Amino acid sequence: MAEKRAVQDNNPASKDGHTQQQQQLNPNPAAATEPLQISAEAHPAADPKSAAKKTQRKTTQSDSSETVKEAIKQSLSDIPAKETPQGAFSDQEEVKLLHLEATEAVREIGFAVRHAYKSTTLTSTDQTVYINVQTKEECSLCLELSIQGFRVVGHKFDEVDRSCYSRHYETIYALLDDLSLGYRQSFGETLQNRLEALALEQRAEETQAVEQD
Repeated sequence: MAEKRAVQDNNPASKDGHTQQQQQLNPNPAAATEPLQISAEAHPAADPKSAAKKTQRKTTQSDSSETVKEAIKQSLSDIPAKETPQGAFSDQEEVKLLHLEATEAVREIGFAVRHAYKSTTLTSTDQTVYINVQTKEECSLCLELSIQGFRVVGHKFDEVDRSCYSRHYETIYALLDDLSLGYRQSFGETLQNRLEALALEQRAEETQAVEQD
């Protein structure tokens, strides 16, 4: 066996054959290191200047964003707060309507009472208005108008007496209709006269239309 190995070692053909087999199996021994070289070339070392520029851009963008946010906040804070006096406006309107209703009530009941006027002695507020009324029966009343309605608060002009408080009425007509017989009679007579006058006007218009035809 030793002689065979010695013969093979001394046989150049045998060495060449062995070398040829290795070359066939691995024709380019340096190829094994190529992927590492390619990988290294595909991912070159980062340029410090480029990285610094990218970091600077990100920082600048972040600073710009913060600057914009601060500017928006500042602009919003500079806008004066919008006043919304809804409650006050509503109260003013309510007071205005309350005084208007009192004025209209005085005007509309004038035909059925002796006297009626808004009190100038009692102080009207945003909650109450006072009206003095003298009925056909010469009964003096001090009425209070509030958001709850009308009620009697005294049996003398410009007088508020808790012992005289009546219940609230939705309208002054209902109050007087309940307390004054003279008011009911005057109201009924006035209503009848108005209905008759309206009927006469309608008949006259119908007669005129027939004559024109």
